[in-house]
Amino acid sequence: MAQDHPASNPTAAQVRAQRDRILTSSVFALSNRQKAFLSYIINAELENQADNLKEFTLAIDVFEKDDSFDPSIDSIVRVEASRLRSKLREYYDAEGQNDPVRIEIPKGHYVPVYCFINQDNGADCIEQEQVVSRSRSFIHNSRRKFSVTAMGLMAAAIIYLLANSTLLEESEQIGTLHANDKSIAVLPFLPLSSGEDDGYFADGLTEEILNSLAQLSELQVTARTSAFFFKGQNLLVPEIASRLGVAHVVEGSVRRDGDRLRIAAQLIRASDDVHLWSKIYDRKRDDIFAVQQDIAENIAEVLGVVLDDAAREIMRSAEIRDVEAFIAYQKGREAWVTAHQGVTMSDALEIANSHFEIALEAAPGLTMARLMKADLRGHVVFEIVAGFRAENYPGELNETLAALREEYGLAVKLSSTGNQRDLLNLEGTLFSEDWTGLPFRIHRALQPGSCPQMNWTSLVATFGWADQLIMKWREAIRCNPMDTSASFHLAWSYIWSGDSKGALRAIAESDDKGLSHSSLNDGRYWAYLASDGIDNQDVGGPGSETSRLTYDRQILREALAGDPAVARQMANDYWSGSNPDDLSSIVIAAVIGDRERANEAAARIDAHPGSSVVISHAVFSCFCGAPFDLEATPNFKARINEAGFPWPPPKRIDYPGKYW
Repeated sequence: MAQDHPASNPTAAQVRAQRDRILTSSVFALSNRQKAFLSYIINAELENQADNLKEFTLAIDVFEKDDSFDPSIDSIVRVEASRLRSKLREYYDAEGQNDPVRIEIPKGHYVPVYCFINQDNGADCIEQEQVVSRSRSFIHNSRRKFSVTAMGLMAAAIIYLLANSTLLEESEQIGTLHANDKSIAVLPFLPLSSGEDDGYFADGLTEEILNSLAQLSELQVTARTSAFFFKGQNLLVPEIASRLGVAHVVEGSVRRDGDRLRIAAQLIRASDDVHLWSKIYDRKRDDIFAVQQDIAENIAEVLGVVLDDAAREIMRSAEIRDVEAFIAYQKGREAWVTAHQGVTMSDALEIANSHFEIALEAAPGLTMARLMKADLRGHVVFEIVAGFRAENYPGELNETLAALREEYGLAVKLSSTGNQRDLLNLEGTLFSEDWTGLPFRIHRALQPGSCPQMNWTSLVATFGWADQLIMKWREAIRCNPMDTSASFHLAWSYIWSGDSKGALRAIAESDDKGLSHSSLNDGRYWAYLASDGIDNQDVGGPGSETSRLTYDRQILREALAGDPAVARQMANDYWSGSNPDDLSSIVIAAVIGDRERANEAAARIDAHPGSSVVISHAVFSCFCGAPFDLEATPNFKARINEAGFPWPPPKRIDYPGKYW
């Protein structure tokens, strides 16, 4: 049982003892960031430095950001504060339930508060102390009288906090920039029956509800990729909400028996795990559309969104009103993700596209299905032009390129006006034979939008747009925090901006979220090369199992700071192997200083139609300036001149052997 204490506040010694109990607990054992965060803010408060507990200071001192940190772009402090609050609640619910002192961090602030736990006041330090931010003198010795000066300072602090409380609550309550009481994540509904397609059916229902809610501008809805990241994970709702930065979570289940369905759905407030709304539906399978519509509308109304006929129509416009179609779409998404685990993707993407075609017959305006369907043709073009494989039949490249351009054109035509349409227009132009209007399209596409979906857009970093891309990928991650693709593209954009330390921080953020992808490992490798971190253990080996590169990336390290003769020998071993490709050959030849071979490989690529994307990728993935002479690639040179792009690009990794 908790000890009884007089109605005073804990002393500094008692707070330190409680701090140490928490830091050595099993709850915090694997939470190094939360331990560092908690230790820092307690120590600062005990040392009369509470005024320094601001977001910018914490970002630099605790999370190793530099003075370019911008809290409007990077929400790391707010996210980690939300996680720390959750960890403290978890600790006091278990190991710390009999501790004498409770430590809490009020929402919207970073100054810790303390109180004794006993039978009368054990629930909440913050409720006991009406003043959110306390000075050390108030906390540590209630018998000590305040001086007039101290009282004046406290009064000023209280006035300041009251004046800014609305802003703080909106921006920091749940850990993300735009998070508020109307933020929500729809978690994958659980399939409780074992039919062949029941899992896809449950995923389809989940996504339909999510898409309907996302049409309402009043709601902040976490994107599908991030919500589905937690599929099959046994985590508590508050933990998931904290990691996604949302105030509410929707979860549910689906049981199918023949043509009968039982669907259970519930809306949960994450802060206290209270169920705000729940309902069980027993319907026929054909009634699924009415069910998903009812669920979405009920959730919106509980969250305070006023739904008129126009709002309801907007929500319905996002639906795939065909059961088989949304099952097919889910199968296509699964196959598409699986395909992107390899280097040569076209065969696996064929499977995905067979499902997307079924979905698009029922919902031709489904932009994501169309964008993912176009990805197959983009990869076919890329594989043939880069030299990964030969054509399967004469004319395959030209036929695929024409179909790709048609697919992009149709996607632009059918998508609603706005930022996503501008992005589609940009990516279609990259595959064209005329880049005259490309700078304007890049400018339009990289303007702020909502939940951008990007694929080939990252290549424009080589032409001077890296800083804008960083903002755009940050925007994508705020909406979709568990999006691995956006995370590694963000790191690459940082390298191209000349900020390799920023790239390493972006990758560390991905690590902290539990994201894993071979492209993240390659990005880490390049970032260390660009930051003179060649002696880091992550640069010490080939990383063949953790790399998307078709060659031993150790060549890059040896060319930069190892033995140039070793690098050349490794390069020759690659070229004498069974499957050297022209794209890799450009990069390898450039870093070891073989200008002639780099030009030859670039010229072979340039001779193909649709080659500009592949040539751009060679420049992008070398980070070495111009890996070939522009005169060796007349078609690419024409595109550069049409767009008016500067040439050569800047060197972000300066290989000694590359003398041009």
